[in-house]
Amino acid sequence: MRAAFHTGCIGTDPRPLDREPYPRPMDPVAGWSLLLSAAALLLLATFPLRTRLPHGALDALLALGGAGIGVGGLLLLSDVEPASWVVAPVVLAVAAVAHVRFLFAGQGPFRT
Repeated sequence: MRAAFHTGCIGTDPRPLDREPYPRPMDPVAGWSLLLSAAALLLLATFPLRTRLPHGALDALLALGGAGIGVGGLLLLSDVEPASWVVAPVVLAVAAVAHVRFLFAGQGPFRT
């Protein structure tokens, strides 16, 4: 049985009709690697480096760790929309910085 192919006026698409461009295959090794390395970065930035680094560098490390958590989690899923690749890392980057700032604020539970 032959697979039907796309034929269009503007151009031809060599992909068969029975294959969709989504879902892309998930990558569990890269996902878990990124999740674990981002979590390690967040723990390092939150506890031993928080009092030693300038605020800008600390915020950058926290944002990078939060975005890494977002991208690593998306790599574990098989059906991810393109907007998720933008929204999840941005939201988790902002949330990681805000979370640490609120917890270690002047009257926060873990202030030092």
